[in-house]
Amino acid sequence: MKTDPSLFDRWIARPRHRWPSLVVALVLILAPFVTAWLEGSLGWLSETGRWRDVLVAPTVVLYILVVAPFQAAMDVRAVASLRPLLTTEDVSLDRLAEEASQLTRAKELAAFGVGLVVALAFSAQGLAIDFTWLELVLFVEAALEYGLLAVVIYGSLASTRVTRALLRLPLRIDPLDVTPFEAIGLQSLMLALIFVGGVTLSLLFLGVHPEVFLQWQLYVIYAPLIIVPVLVFFLNMAPTHHRLRAARDSELGRVQHLIRRECSEMVQRMEQGDEPAASAQRVSALAAYESRLLQARTWPYNTTMLRTVFVSVLIPGGTMIGRLLVEFLKR
Repeated sequence: MKTDPSLFDRWIARPRHRWPSLVVALVLILAPFVTAWLEGSLGWLSETGRWRDVLVAPTVVLYILVVAPFQAAMDVRAVASLRPLLTTEDVSLDRLAEEASQLTRAKELAAFGVGLVVALAFSAQGLAIDFTWLELVLFVEAALEYGLLAVVIYGSLASTRVTRALLRLPLRIDPLDVTPFEAIGLQSLMLALIFVGGVTLSLLFLGVHPEVFLQWQLYVIYAPLIIVPVLVFFLNMAPTHHRLRAARDSELGRVQHLIRRECSEMVQRMEQGDEPAASAQRVSALAAYESRLLQARTWPYNTTMLRTVFVSVLIPGGTMIGRLLVEFLKR
């Protein structure tokens, strides 16, 4: 029985056609400027620099529309990387991944509702103080931006269920070879970089001045968006780490048992006056294997990936400081 795709998957992550999303993004970009032109405030947008703020929501929405299909493709690649490890052909990886990744419509709409509440809290002040059609358009776009961000965050955290479900299957795991799991590490890295890219992109257009650091709204909005990349990166790989560690510990226990047995037999031969050359060679080989197992990686990432994540988290802060320096030099 085929599961019903979520609204996000159907319309954004895996759409049948890309052009409706691009049309929506174009409308969102043009709508504020057309409305400002009709109201006669287009010059005001240019003089005050407010045009940057106007572009934040459409740019973030466009970014989500562009990167979501690429992330969906990475998810498919991560699933495919585990297929050769299956010990049984009775399980459909694609079906299991599809069922595990399902977002219930109620929770999806609830996440979008949380985004709407955030939009009401932070973007409705201008509309309440002085109603204009431009402020109304900006509020609608901000509501769409925060709603989509909430759904993306919820979906990203929920996607860790897929990894957990797949790793519960019977798999042939070589503790010394994490290559089949590197696609999961790359998937986690891409998720983290997508979040960082969205935050940085919004900061490029956000109107920046020194007083912005005194506004609590900045930290309420951006702090979670900076924490989420690191959280998603490790949460998505945690089940893989546990499975690799279990496979390594199991093999390590088997090898250590053989070492103890060979050592016992070697001592017995020595007591009987025999030359235990063969046993010594076996113990040496087993000890070398034990050493490699102890050094085996149990996380599907390398140093470069880890460094990329932590450096990328610093990019939004660097972007903010750079914007402040540019504003200072202009003065």
